[in-house]
Amino acid sequence: MSANQIAPFPAVVDSLSHDGRGVARVEGKVWFVEGALPGETVIVRPTKIRRSFSLGLVDKIIVQSKNRTKAPCQYFGTCGGCALQHLEHSAQLTFKHQTLLDALVKAGVGPVGVTNPIGAMPWGYRRKARLSVRFVPKKGGILVGFRERNNKYVIPLAECLVIDPSVNSVLATLPSLLHGMSAPDRFPQIEVAVGDNATALVFQHLEPLTTADTYRLEQFARENNLLVYSQSGGSGSVEAIFPAQPVLLDYALPEFSISVGFSPTDFIQVNRLVNQALVGMVIDWLDIGATDSVLDLFCGLGNFSLPAARGAKRVLGVDQSPSLISRARDNAHRNGISNTAFECRDLCSKDLEIWDPGQFSKVIVDPPRSGALEVLNFVNERVKPRFLAYVSCDPATLARDAASLTKSGAYRLVKLGLADMFPHTAHIESVALFHRCEDTVPGTK
Repeated sequence: MSANQIAPFPAVVDSLSHDGRGVARVEGKVWFVEGALPGETVIVRPTKIRRSFSLGLVDKIIVQSKNRTKAPCQYFGTCGGCALQHLEHSAQLTFKHQTLLDALVKAGVGPVGVTNPIGAMPWGYRRKARLSVRFVPKKGGILVGFRERNNKYVIPLAECLVIDPSVNSVLATLPSLLHGMSAPDRFPQIEVAVGDNATALVFQHLEPLTTADTYRLEQFARENNLLVYSQSGGSGSVEAIFPAQPVLLDYALPEFSISVGFSPTDFIQVNRLVNQALVGMVIDWLDIGATDSVLDLFCGLGNFSLPAARGAKRVLGVDQSPSLISRARDNAHRNGISNTAFECRDLCSKDLEIWDPGQFSKVIVDPPRSGALEVLNFVNERVKPRFLAYVSCDPATLARDAASLTKSGAYRLVKLGLADMFPHTAHIESVALFHRCEDTVPGTK
């Protein structure tokens, strides 16, 4: 039976799924309902039927949640950038808190309390983004924006309330800029990167730029006080258009008197203020002292390595990206930090079996969404630090990896924190502190 063969029907929503959709159970079947909130009674319009569950949209709200609020963004509900603008911000944090705890409990980890969430202003926070570009003559030509929810189409944005104001101010002008290019249908993406000192746009293109194209982008950069780059292939093909020798982007970690330099295509945390607080929390929880050796895995630019080095005896940062390791070394030099070393290594490969990083009393792990199971097993068996801080962007892989650490009997989860890195989305950033069972927790006797 197809979705259009089922008439809209009433349902009571009892929870939110991990991606922010309402969950209802009707005649023994689970429905994930776009736009519904817990406690609501809604009329569901079916959109997709599957054997084990089905999908639907809110057609009408009969009983409204007390936590529902009017989404301020005109594109909410269609744009895939945000999933929770219709839920009050404090209730978003409650949802994320519970999702994090539920994932750990399901994996058999805990119980442990969650500290007060780290947060900042929930609007205009996003300093990294990839804007999709499509040439669709039937819709007016060039579309620039994010993907629509649950499909590959691009929704054209004249504004975005969560992106940094320096980018939001030029969003509406990007289609006309690209319309005037020699091959307007050959620009698939614009990458956005905002530093404390400048804002950069990287225009990906599938055809070589003409002299006129380059001049047009240069004028756009001048008029809007932007750094503008072109990219014809991978990250190694990025070239500056204006200025010819642009400044290196940077962001500050003021608590540690550190400035981190980065290129427009480097990975950084999207939320400047929350990242500052998160770094402070990790360093504080580890209680790093002058006798400590610290291993920072998936170190990137040195976001945690460099602050840790301010108090530690020595720090080793490891990442699989040669460009990030090179940048981390440069960042250590620019901040006058000499007690760090950085090494390029694939932390998810079997080569770990022959790696001997040395002894470390404290370890920081900040992996991608896929988690860090392989390297954590290595750390547990070979490095055996007294304390380990795990920064996670996915509760499911955090729970899996935490279970691996704790069920071995070697480590115990002692602290758990939530960081509101991505307001109005269902993404959850967290940090967990583990200590080796024969040791004491930092700050206790």
